[in-house]
Amino acid sequence: LEIVEAGKHGFTGLWEEGPRRGALGRQDTRFIAPNFMWHDLTSKQFGRTLTVVYAVPIRKGQCRLVARFPFKFSSPWPGRFIRLTPIWYSHIGQNAILEDDQIFLHHQERYLESAGGSKGLSKAFYLPTKADLFVSQLHKWLIEYQAALFPDQVLAPALTKTQLLDRYNSHTIHCTSCRGALANLKRVRLGLAAGAAIAWGMIPVLMALSQTINPIFAILSSGLALGLLGGWDGLGRLERRFYKGREIPPRNLPESKSKGSRKPR
Repeated sequence: LEIVEAGKHGFTGLWEEGPRRGALGRQDTRFIAPNFMWHDLTSKQFGRTLTVVYAVPIRKGQCRLVARFPFKFSSPWPGRFIRLTPIWYSHIGQNAILEDDQIFLHHQERYLESAGGSKGLSKAFYLPTKADLFVSQLHKWLIEYQAALFPDQVLAPALTKTQLLDRYNSHTIHCTSCRGALANLKRVRLGLAAGAAIAWGMIPVLMALSQTINPIFAILSSGLALGLLGGWDGLGRLERRFYKGREIPPRNLPESKSKGSRKPR
């Protein structure tokens, strides 16, 4: 990473190689003080993509995150597919990205405060590479312009992992799309459970009425009940993603670690 320009307004940064070892082209970053940041990435194969974030301070240690992800594709087809993606589905993926860092950032912030805040950054953390340059520059800006937020407040006690991964109260309950999707999921699951119970209950009822039953009908009815229960269970897993994030980030899963340990060809 490189700092191109810095001042009271914030700073401009450059990552010449860019992500994926340069496969997507260079990435430009802009921090406009005190709470606006974006990454700008342009590649021949994907077009232009931006990650735009407004971190609005609420109180010491808390902010409301407003994120936008504008795209300008070289082809019209990706945009058409994205428009078909439900908003709530995109939010589930975006929450997972935020939660990937949330736990350790929450505790690092308290560790840094105990070391003296931004002025104690070099003592609290060892940041030896240029990959840490933007982090260092942000704290340098906070010190130079005496811009620490809520200086008279102290950080609240650390939250538990369960509280930090509480998606329902931090997002779902406030989001029209996610809240509506969750309500619809509950209705569909209830319908599937009722349908499975009816399909399963038809077999003994018909046997009691006719004292015999066609084996094909029994197989079909049982298969329908099992299929409905499978759908009920699958939607249950999706429903839980509106309530709680993953305790183990995807990058720390065993299969991800095994892929990361492979030597590049």
